[in-house]
Amino acid sequence: MMVVKVFFFLVLMAPLASIAQAVDVKPETAWIDGAKMNGYQVDLIASSEEVKTSLSRFLKSIGKPKTSGDHLEIVEPTIAGKKAVNMLYATSKTSGQTTAAWLGTSSASEATGPDRELQRLVYDFAVTFYREKIQLQIDESLRALQAVEKQQARLINQHKELNNKIDNNGKEKIALEKALVQNKADLEDLTRKLASNGQAQDSVAVAAEQIRKVVEMHRERQRKVK
Repeated sequence: MMVVKVFFFLVLMAPLASIAQAVDVKPETAWIDGAKMNGYQVDLIASSEEVKTSLSRFLKSIGKPKTSGDHLEIVEPTIAGKKAVNMLYATSKTSGQTTAAWLGTSSASEATGPDRELQRLVYDFAVTFYREKIQLQIDESLRALQAVEKQQARLINQHKELNNKIDNNGKEKIALEKALVQNKADLEDLTRKLASNGQAQDSVAVAAEQIRKVVEMHRERQRKVK
């Protein structure tokens, strides 16, 4: 059963390993309290709840976010190490399998031109979001690997025990000629178990190797997020 579960885990994780998240920040407007504001937006492959939770946590690093209707507000946020005098607004919107995260300030307008620090803030959020999400996948893969390795260790110990039993059985056979028939049956049974154990070890070893590759792919993807 353990090998079967690991197989399905690999089947589910394989498509995720081939996805490379690209961070594309673009200028976008949003309606905040009835006013149209300029800012920056990034589309994330994630659910609305994932983005909202991560965005709220990220914003705590630059100020004290406060919920107001369908958006968040931060008074005098600290952006790029500087305290801004303008209010920072944040909101998100889900469409299909993606959720857009938007950040803007009360000073962001076409007249003032692009706000590079604000753009960078949105970019940093997206990178942080994806890296945290990939880390969760790595953690899950490592837990699966640990489970398989424990199973592998149990099978190895069982293999040693079965080998010891076969050795003892062989010695008993010499001394117990009168119990030869029963002894032969025991030997055949143990031999079958040993063969089954060897097959189980091979299957688990293959599964462990595959999961190690999945972990490495996740780590590679994590390193490439920028």
